[in-house]
Amino acid sequence: MRVRQATPNDLESLFELNNQISALHYINAPQSFVAPSEEDKTFLANALADEKRLILIAEEGQQVLGFITAHITQNETISFLIKDPICRIGTIVVDENQKTKGIGRLLMTEVEQWARAFGAVQIRLEVMEFNQAAQQFYDKLGFATNSRLMMKCL
Repeated sequence: MRVRQATPNDLESLFELNNQISALHYINAPQSFVAPSEEDKTFLANALADEKRLILIAEEGQQVLGFITAHITQNETISFLIKDPICRIGTIVVDENQKTKGIGRLLMTEVEQWARAFGAVQIRLEVMEFNQAAQQFYDKLGFATNSRLMMKCL
């Protein structure tokens, strides 16, 4: 298995994996997410073209097994927040048929190395309350809850 930077040639594989995670989120949190659609392909194509965004894929042979997106932010305006670079994970998804094989851990390790190279002092991500499996995965990697995003439907 190897990890490499995604290219526009990976769009279809990214789209297929993204549909898995999008469907999971839509089924479990329809108040926040829409059903997967072709619009997602445009979003992914734009993300691939964004030079500030990292998209890594894990593959074996020609099969894409998972991907992760990340970018670095740095607060320059809010006086009471740290000013250090922060790596923000956008999406991580491992093919439903490939889970528990270390793919997610490998992708996270690669992003952590990338983030360190850019001087990031933290990695942050958002995980939905319904996604207990993802929460346990992040717990094992040493992540801790830092805040809680709350909502109220009107």
